[in-house]
Amino acid sequence: MYIGRRLGWLLSKSFLYTTPTLFSVILCVLWGVVVAVCIRGLIDSLQPNLILRWFMGYALGCYVSIPNFGLLDESSIPPEGQSRHFMIYSLPMFVYIASLLILYFYK
Repeated sequence: MYIGRRLGWLLSKSFLYTTPTLFSVILCVLWGVVVAVCIRGLIDSLQPNLILRWFMGYALGCYVSIPNFGLLDESSIPPEGQSRHFMIYSLPMFVYIASLLILYFYK
């Protein structure tokens, strides 16, 4: 979790806020898919019980899938940057959830 959180912050600081929007969207989608594949691989290899799987696996994966979580103070973002910040905050999480569902049904 710690490594994923730090990688998400590095991705946010280095690319997601500074690159063109299309590239940022692609990176957000890739981040969500990579986190989902990693969480699914860990759960498949470690085979935790039901409570650990849902709360320590899927829920923490959802937390890590948001690359800019806790990185910036919401009030410090200018109004013209709010839409991009919301996209960076929400798109990877929705891609993570969709990727987990796809991996669950097509595995």
